[in-house]
Amino acid sequence: MRALRFSDVGDPMQVLHLEDVPSPEPGPGEVRVRVTHRPINPADLLTIQGYYPIRPSLPGSPGLEGVGVVDAVGANVTGVSIGQRVISVAGKPGTWAEQLVVPADRAVTIPEAMSDQAAAQTLVNPVTAWALLNDELSLSRSDWVLQTAAGSTLGRLVIQLAHRRGLRTINVVRRRGRARELMDLGGDAVVVTEDESLVDRVREITGGQGVSSAIDAVGGAEAADVTASLSPGGTMITMGGLSGAMLGPIGIGDLVFKGVSIRGFWLTRWTMTRPPATVARALGEVISMLTTGELQLPPATEYDLADFRTALSEAVQPGRTGKVLLRG
Repeated sequence: MRALRFSDVGDPMQVLHLEDVPSPEPGPGEVRVRVTHRPINPADLLTIQGYYPIRPSLPGSPGLEGVGVVDAVGANVTGVSIGQRVISVAGKPGTWAEQLVVPADRAVTIPEAMSDQAAAQTLVNPVTAWALLNDELSLSRSDWVLQTAAGSTLGRLVIQLAHRRGLRTINVVRRRGRARELMDLGGDAVVVTEDESLVDRVREITGGQGVSSAIDAVGGAEAADVTASLSPGGTMITMGGLSGAMLGPIGIGDLVFKGVSIRGFWLTRWTMTRPPATVARALGEVISMLTTGELQLPPATEYDLADFRTALSEAVQPGRTGKVLLRG
């Protein structure tokens, strides 16, 4: 089988190579999946660079998300059969290979009506958006939710899910060209940091009250402005550092006198620590909404595994909308 593999951590363009390797064989309680589509996610690039806490034994293949068809089953496997289309929720790298072995109870079947492109992206962004709005933050109808990087795939999903729940979103972007499309998705307000003050605009939008909940994927000075925009007792969840900077500087007064809190979110930890029924509900609702079109993903671009360098170059372009998928 073909597999994208790396033996040393570093620049993905330098350390990643396409190789022919033997097909893995499933053991008892395992299934082998013939992976057909997998997205390039930031976590995958961090894995190759050596910064992500989960990594394969080297040499090995990255990739935490993807869709494929079961083509072999091990002993004592029930509930999953050859020919079924599945995604892996095992939380282990390896989808950037044509075949992957996972525990049978971590292979989730996908409806026939759901496209491969959507199925390949089911887990990371849609489930994260669901978890943030339905489990991590305490939200009631008409509450404001502030989010940075609102033009990203995750940001667009947060807008759609929040609108569906009757929540109101303030969406932070760098450039004004994104504002109209985010409002069309169901956003209630957009703040453009290239020509507006985030703190002043949030104060204006909320009538001086601030927001009780915020989601930050940028870090740096923008995260500090988000913290300053929280109402007393408010919470900011941080889940990324697109700015490449540390968090803050954050005013001590916001933490001490306003009693605001900051905490991190990592989807892998969430899936492993939440009750199985909660995780199953998240997956079930996300799969249903993606299948019916109630939840829309930005259009994806596809490249064969052999064209991975071109795919990587496109995936890291600033301001890109929609995922780049590796096919084959």
